[in-house]
Amino acid sequence: MRRHLIGVLAVLLWLGAAWFWLWPPEGIAATLESACWRMGALAAVVWIAYDDIHRMPRWLWGVFLLVLVAVALRPKLALLAIPLIVALAILRPRWGARSKK
Repeated sequence: MRRHLIGVLAVLLWLGAAWFWLWPPEGIAATLESACWRMGALAAVVWIAYDDIHRMPRWLWGVFLLVLVAVALRPKLALLAIPLIVALAILRPRWGARSKK
């Protein structure tokens, strides 16, 4: 049920962004339109990858949190943080047939 809710949320955010694009209100409309486009895209990506997110190891969530805090404090660290997360996801410990030898 959560996956369906995320998909519906993505569609609603995109509809809201289209509404603000066609009929922009006065003031903060550009910010609101931009936020709806981006959050709709993020919700769509989460909807597509929902099953894989559930299989992610728990320790990787802690790494994401630490990287998020570091990038929020020093934005230039994003150039280093993104390859680091990709490397950790690829080089994670594999448990299975090899570990039994």
